[in-house]
Amino acid sequence: MLTDQGHSFHHYISDVTTSFPVNGKYTEKQAQIYNIVLAASRAVFSKAGPGVEWPEMHKLAERVVLQGLVDLGLLTGDVAEMQEKRIGFIFMPHGLGHLVGLDVHDVGGYLPHTPKRNPLPGLKNLRFARPLEPGMVFTIEPGCYFRDFLIEGQMPSDFY
Repeated sequence: MLTDQGHSFHHYISDVTTSFPVNGKYTEKQAQIYNIVLAASRAVFSKAGPGVEWPEMHKLAERVVLQGLVDLGLLTGDVAEMQEKRIGFIFMPHGLGHLVGLDVHDVGGYLPHTPKRNPLPGLKNLRFARPLEPGMVFTIEPGCYFRDFLIEGQMPSDFY
């Protein structure tokens, strides 16, 4: 089960996205995917800091997820080439996270003096693209989704 819950504290609002097995116990495959996403989250936590570009954190999360899928034998090929071709977007179609503030997805991500939105798949879904600054509060929410078209084996013609 995947939940995306909204919470507020002293007028600040955010969401918390998590998943867990409905029956209370992960299958081996579910645990492997969960651990890939956890590794992506931990990788971003370890690298995020002042001056780091947020799109680079998104790409780091994608790289960890893609490498994990390769290690499990679910994908084959070179992870760097997959990233260049934006394959990570297929498994993580959303941005890595968002600013926390007075709204769930707080405003201020694309201000006039900050980097413009990248039009590439996955990167265009980032809620902000500026360098991280001291005092910024943001979520780190990587994911790994097995979407219907992957399961059915048919990529939609209008996918990108």
